[in-house]
Amino acid sequence: MSAKKIVFQGEPGANSHLASRDAYPDHEPVPCATFEDAFAAIGTGEAALGMIPIENSVAGRVADIHHLLPDS
Repeated sequence: MSAKKIVFQGEPGANSHLASRDAYPDHEPVPCATFEDAFAAIGTGEAALGMIPIENSVAGRVADIHHLLPDS
């Protein structure tokens, strides 16, 4: 397992990327194309942590996440 990587969904500069850097400055932020990819990276040990939004200020609840959380 990589104890120094944190995955997020999106591109560098996205809110989750910025939150990852702020919350865990000693971890390397790693972008993932999808939320599923981010959860998979944690599950396989490619990353120790993930910065996953459950709500945002534009659209509210991030629906895709709620079906992934029970298996995480």
